[in-house]
Amino acid sequence: MHSHQEVFVDWLIELVAAEQVELVLIAGDVYDRAVPPTESVQLFDRALIGLSAVCPVFITPGNHDSAVRLGFGSGLMSANGVHIRSEIADIGVPLEIVGRDGTKVVVYGIPYLQPEVVFNQLEADRTHFGVLTAAMERIRADVADRGETRVVVVSHAFITGGSASESERSLEIGGIGDAPSSVFTEVDYVAMGHLHGAQVISTAENSHTIVKYSGSPLPYSFSEEKHNKSVTLIDVPKWGSVVYENISTPVPGPLSTITGALEDLLNSPAFTEVETHWIRAVITDPTRQERTRERLLERFINLKHIEFMPQGSSTMLSIQERLDPQNTPPIEIAAGFVTHVSRGELTDPQRNLIQSAIESVNMNDGSP
Repeated sequence: MHSHQEVFVDWLIELVAAEQVELVLIAGDVYDRAVPPTESVQLFDRALIGLSAVCPVFITPGNHDSAVRLGFGSGLMSANGVHIRSEIADIGVPLEIVGRDGTKVVVYGIPYLQPEVVFNQLEADRTHFGVLTAAMERIRADVADRGETRVVVVSHAFITGGSASESERSLEIGGIGDAPSSVFTEVDYVAMGHLHGAQVISTAENSHTIVKYSGSPLPYSFSEEKHNKSVTLIDVPKWGSVVYENISTPVPGPLSTITGALEDLLNSPAFTEVETHWIRAVITDPTRQERTRERLLERFINLKHIEFMPQGSSTMLSIQERLDPQNTPPIEIAAGFVTHVSRGELTDPQRNLIQSAIESVNMNDGSP
């Protein structure tokens, strides 16, 4: 994925310059793990240098990030246009922006809040709703002292009504993992991170608040096959509703799932138009075929994933249903293994070969 991420970063820098963007918002999950690979750190550094040369950048960490690592050097970076809100103490400390048209905007960051870790510090209930509510109380208290201004919040959480995919790590640890959009009332725009699909979350009928996930700029699992990957361009006017637009990102290729017997996938003209797509192949042969991956790669150069789902096969055996090695003949254990792996029955030649191997082992096991 790294080469595709590089393409996106270069494209984003060019877009920000071309659209004369005045502030870039990054709502967490900069990385996919707390200790990211070196090349990812270097690419993020390159992105920040390019973006901050055009306009300020505002960042909050997500549940995949280490807030401490992401926030290192934030005091120094803020002097160069990169503003990181990674600590609880900074939730009520906004970045103040005055647009070219004179619009005053205050931007607050709510990092990912794990209830079990932060509820005491926030003096909140030990739930996602509780800690987000406490965070917003701090923000509203600061807004109340500022007079007339537009308010933007950058947050990383799972808001009720959002459509998830297989790519997100669950936020539920011993309780409900989401919170309602009502926690953000009185805010003009909420830039959400966590969910990979671009989507607007419904709010109360009389609310002017927009709660929106921009989604991930690239697909990270085949559950995102139907996503239109994008970034969100936001216009915050002096008065009236905030306007936003999804700008499609340069994805490396469409994601497609193809299903059928191996020979059909290799030869059918029905799959010609997806030959260069990112492919998940679902193989329906009753038994596994030789060199499946190598043969598929000859036609589908961007093959990413293979699944075996034989037609008419039974479901995979659970651990309780596996054969007991103490009371089951070795040949039946071998036959059960073949069925478990290939979901096909052991043939007579295979059975004879395995029985011969078992007898050979038994004769040469070193027993007195």
